[in-house]
Order: sequence, then C-alpha cells, then structure tokens
Amino acid sequence: MTTVSSESHTGELGVSFMKLICGREKVIFRPIELFDVGIDGLIEPQVENIATGAFIGVQIKSGQSFKRAGVGKYVFRSDKAHFEYWFRCTLPVVGVVYDPESNKAVWTNLSDYADKALTENGPWPIPLTLESDELNTETLSQLISSAESTRISRKFVNSMSAVVAQQDNTSSRKEIDEHSKLAWEELFDTFLSLIHDEWTVADAGYRLSWHFPSDKHDPRYVYAITRMAKVNDVQLTKIISAMARVMEDNADPVAEHLCYMLSYVPNVVKRLEKAIANSQIRKESIWIAIQAIEFIGEHPRNDLWEGYCA
Repeated sequence: MTTVSSESHTGELGVSFMKLICGREKVIFRPIELFDVGIDGLIEPQVENIATGAFIGVQIKSGQSFKRAGVGKYVFRSDKAHFEYWFRCTLPVVGVVYDPESNKAVWTNLSDYADKALTENGPWPIPLTLESDELNTETLSQLISSAESTRISRKFVNSMSAVVAQQDNTSSRKEIDEHSKLAWEELFDTFLSLIHDEWTVADAGYRLSWHFPSDKHDPRYVYAITRMAKVNDVQLTKIISAMARVMEDNADPVAEHLCYMLSYVPNVVKRLEKAIANSQIRKESIWIAIQAIEFIGEHPRNDLWEGYCA
C-alpha cells in the first residue's frame, strides 16, 4: 500500500506559506525539491521587475512540535551539524517556523545565530514569538534586510585596500586606519545593495554624501570613485527606487544627496535616459529619474517630461 505521512503534508504547508507571502510581495521563492540538506528553498528579491541574483537560503520547520507553552510562542531547534552547515554556507540562511493551526509563522537569522551557537555547547533552541518575530507580508522586508546585513558583515574581501594598493605609494597619500576603511566599504556595500530596503539604501547614500572626501589622495575617495564606476544598471534602478521612496516620505534633502552620489557614475545621464526608454524604471518613478537627470546635467529636460510624463 502506498502511503504518505502526515509530516509530509505539514512540511508542504510551510513551503506553500513562503510561496504565498513572497508572491504577494513580488519576491521570488524557489523551493528545493532535491537534496534539501539544511535549506528548503531560496528567496530572491527583485528590483522593480528585475531579478537580483542575490539569494537567501530558508530552512522551514512546520508543525505543532515547534510550539512552546503560551500564546504565540515557538522554538526553532536544530543540531550542531546543521548549525555548522549554515555557518559554512556562502549565502545567508534564515529559519522559519510555520504553525498550520494558526496559519502564522516566525523567523530568525540562522547565519548570525550559528556564529554564537558554535562557541557554546548544545542544544541550541531559538525562542521566537509572534510579538517580535512574526513573518508576514509586512515583515518579509525585515527578513531580507537582515540577511543582506549578514552577507555584508561576513564578506572578507578588503577590496578597498586592494584598490588603494594600486595607487602610487606617495607620501602625499592620506593614511586612513583599517577600521575607517572597513566602515567606509560597508557603507558602500549597503548603498549599492540590491536587496536592502529603499530607506536603508537611501540612508547609506546620504551618509556617504555627507562624508565624501574632497582630497583625491584620500583612500576613501579612491575607493568611492572605483566603486561608483562599477555601478550596474540594476543598482542604478535600485537607487532611483530609493529616491522615489524618500520623496514619498517628504525627505527631499536625502534624495538630493543621492543625486550627488549618482553624479559619480560614468555616463549616468545617458544610462538613465536609456533605462527610462527601455521601461527599466517603473512608471511611477520616471519623474524621479528625470529630476536626477536635470540635477546632474544642470539643465531642463522638457523632452523627457513630454515624452514620458505627459
């Protein structure tokens, strides 16, 4: 007789829940059908309608066995082997506990917790509550942003030092301590992130603009110019989305500082014009892109207003 365990159906409900909330928020969710060792699926956020290629692993636990005593209280449990696996993963991994009875879920950042877990003796139950850890369409962005922060903090490529090392070793070069270099690089990683939320991107760009060095021998200046020269079209679209968001929140000065940062992107006016023409920027954000073009180009662009906003 062919039988299917009830646990299999319960597990599928957790996967279906992830598909539903990701689909509603225009985030791609890919269940892993084979060899789902420690990861049941992959989250891939989008920028406008463009897939980012930045993946987040998800381990899903479903069922009543993960409930704790009390209303809305759960626990994520696993063993040392799994925490070691999540620590080794080159992509950030989050854990989700789904309760089929209430159709609610909670989440935790497993990559961050693994760092701590491997320095202690188990077991390693992670207490979670609906009050502070609920996962739904409104908090999915928090999960994504947390995973991206993990990706950035665990990145161990001192690219700023590499960039500076390419410059001539002159006595006029300004020396910057390693902590400042890494902080500057982390700000750029956040500003150019494809999966941080728009306000996080905007805040990073705002701070970069305020502290942008004027001394061209400053290693931070060298690094900044190099990074902005490599901004791709999807990152450009993301920055425009961030500008649209802050303008919606009446934070016009922040948007102006983002324009200042965009001015360091080579051929940015032509690239924005092309992005508008190719519908790479959503219709609701086109006026922001045109304002950025006018700000950077320093002259009115009635042709764009009439062609795309009339």
